[in-house]
Amino acid sequence: MLRHTFQHITGIDKFMEANLWKSGISSWDKLRLNPSILKELGDERFFPDEVLWELDHSENALVKQDSHFFWNKLPYEEAWRLYDDLPQTFYALDIETTGLDLPHKVTCVCVYDSKEIYQFTRSKNLDDFHDFWIGRNSPIILSYNGFKFDIPFLARSMQWKNPFPHLDLMHVLHKMGIKGGLKGSEVKLGIIRESALSGIDGFQAVRLWNQYVETDISEYLDLLVKYNQEDTINLHRILRIVYDTKKFELGILFSS
Repeated sequence: MLRHTFQHITGIDKFMEANLWKSGISSWDKLRLNPSILKELGDERFFPDEVLWELDHSENALVKQDSHFFWNKLPYEEAWRLYDDLPQTFYALDIETTGLDLPHKVTCVCVYDSKEIYQFTRSKNLDDFHDFWIGRNSPIILSYNGFKFDIPFLARSMQWKNPFPHLDLMHVLHKMGIKGGLKGSEVKLGIIRESALSGIDGFQAVRLWNQYVETDISEYLDLLVKYNQEDTINLHRILRIVYDTKKFELGILFSS
């Protein structure tokens, strides 16, 4: 999808992009062959050399998997376009806690990059969460309601202030008319959790941690961790559905 995208180029908005697609300019390569079409479409601000320069930088950023290059240039509502080309730069993040606010604490943090799960758990390796991010290539945080809950809670409880771009799928789904929390959204999108996890919610997650602390029975913690991980895995599943849906809606415009 990124190679069909032009909104990251200076001066091109969604209307100009749509006009390019309708004119048969459906990719960076096609615009490279005819950059003067931007003037033909009615905007004298565009100069072919500058457009070619931006296309070169776009190609270089894509080769380097530099998701932040595109994030900083695209409108927030178009960030979904990065997913197919740069899936591993999206780090799905979800936390479990002992309650909703301080003095409650983080019990588990799971991060999933579409290929590998990274689990951080209180009393085991939770302190490693800070160092995990060192040297990561252009991360984008992926969450559900992370703007209001996960990220602020991590800042208050663990003094981790997110320095990376952040795509909150709750807002993306709400604009698509899909509401009902993460679990309700999964059901509406046809994502089915395995039976052992289907009845667990945030309240039950707190209870599982308390049961583990009180009894030291590892099965309680194992189920909590599995639930935490399933949340992050499903964030990627949801973003894939969002990507496919939105690309399909645009497909008629750049199919040529």
